[in-house]
Amino acid sequence: MRHFFKFIAVFLPFSLALSATEEIEIVKVEVATVIWKDQNTSEKFEIVDENILINEALSLEEIEQPEINLENIINEKEEIVFDFEYFEEIPDFVENEEELDEEESIAIPSFFRVLDKKDHELNGTMRRISAVPDLELDNHKSWFQPLKDEALTPYILVSDQDNQCVVKVFKSRFPRIHAKCAMGPDSLSNTYIMSKSEFNVKPLIGEFELDIEESEIPKNKRQLYVIDEQRRISLNELHYFDHPRIGILVGVYSYPKEED
Repeated sequence: MRHFFKFIAVFLPFSLALSATEEIEIVKVEVATVIWKDQNTSEKFEIVDENILINEALSLEEIEQPEINLENIINEKEEIVFDFEYFEEIPDFVENEEELDEEESIAIPSFFRVLDKKDHELNGTMRRISAVPDLELDNHKSWFQPLKDEALTPYILVSDQDNQCVVKVFKSRFPRIHAKCAMGPDSLSNTYIMSKSEFNVKPLIGEFELDIEESEIPKNKRQLYVIDEQRRISLNELHYFDHPRIGILVGVYSYPKEED
C-alpha cells in the first residue's frame, strides 16, 4: 500500500504548485529530547497500563548519502575513466551575481527531511546542555517546513524511544509550538506513523486508520510522565518544554536566515 502512496506523491506536488498563488513562509525547526535521571520530586504521577500520545504523526524523511566505490570506475590501467556523454552540460558562470534577482537566488528547501548535522543551528548549545549532570539529551535533529495553519500542519515524530515526543510548529496569527511527550507505557502503539509520501496524499484520502489486533496479554502498569503544552513563540529562539522527569527543546528559525 505504501508503494501506491509513493506513486501518487510523485504527481501531487505538480498539481499543488499550479494552484499555489500565495507566498509560503518557511521555517527551520531543531529539536532534542531530555530525560532527567535521579531527580527527586514530591509530585505524584498517575500509574496506567496504556496511553495515547497522538492519533497520527509524520515520520521525517531520511536520505542516505550514496557511497562511491572507486573500484567500479577504474580500468585495467588503474586510471579513473569518465564517459562525458553521461554528464550534463556545464552552465556558464555568472560574472556579476549582484544582477541576480534576490528572490530567484533563494532556494526552496525540501520539507520534512532530516538535515545533515553540519546544518544544525544548535550543535554548540546541545553539547553544553548534554554536559549537565543527570541529564540525557537525545534525538537531536532538524528539518525545514512551511509555516501554515494548524489544520494543515502535521505533528512530527521526534522520538519513539523512552521519552516519546511529537511537535507541531504552525501559525495562528503568530508562530506557535505544540509539544507532546510521554514516558511510561508505550504511547505510540495506537499511533499511525505516516511517511512523507502518505502525508502528501492525505488531502485526497483523509484520515489514516491503524489496524490494531487486540491482545489478551495483560499490560504492565507504569508511572506516566506527560507534557502537553502549546505556546506562542517568536522566531529565532530556543524553547524548553519542562517536566520533572522529561523535557523537549524546540528551536524555530526563519528561512532564509536573518543576518545579524
